[in-house]
Amino acid sequence: MWKTVKLGDVCDLVGGGTPSKKNDDYYDGDIPWATVRDMNVEELTVTEHKITELGLKNSSSKVIPANNVIIASRVGLGKVCILRQDTAINQDLRGVIPKRENEIDKSFLFYWFKGIANKIIGAGRGATVQGVTLPFLNSLSFPLPPLAEQKRIVAKLDAAFAEIDAAIEITRQKEEGLEALKSSVLSAELESKDG
Repeated sequence: MWKTVKLGDVCDLVGGGTPSKKNDDYYDGDIPWATVRDMNVEELTVTEHKITELGLKNSSSKVIPANNVIIASRVGLGKVCILRQDTAINQDLRGVIPKRENEIDKSFLFYWFKGIANKIIGAGRGATVQGVTLPFLNSLSFPLPPLAEQKRIVAKLDAAFAEIDAAIEITRQKEEGLEALKSSVLSAELESKDG
């Protein structure tokens, strides 16, 4: 039987911030700075904006170390990514950093968040901007199988999703081929009527 724990007991949920847009010295630096707009991929390697060391120091933004999970906690609820570089985050995101190394596989954590996306979306509150609170996130029940079991589950999911992605690509190629066939039949039919 797997142990179930509160997420906040095994992970630190780190919030972010936005340097003042009025100060040009805070932007176009070397530090990748993520917003919800960057979270349209599973592995985040590039951000639309970068901030400077000065911008980081003069805001509540925090740098989340590479290979950790970030989630949207305001705007874009349900979105989750794994960072592939050290990345600062804005106030709509939370870094989810395991408190103890070798207790949580970060890919397992990522898949778990993908699996509960609808629960997070459903918990969103707010008239104009939907968000979830830090106490809500900290209190989420997190399954904690042994690390070896987490890695086995991740490997199984990786393989399954790779097969699904390959099937999607084959289907896309077939659809393109059928569209091309429809066009050529249409052209041939219309040209034969002209003659």
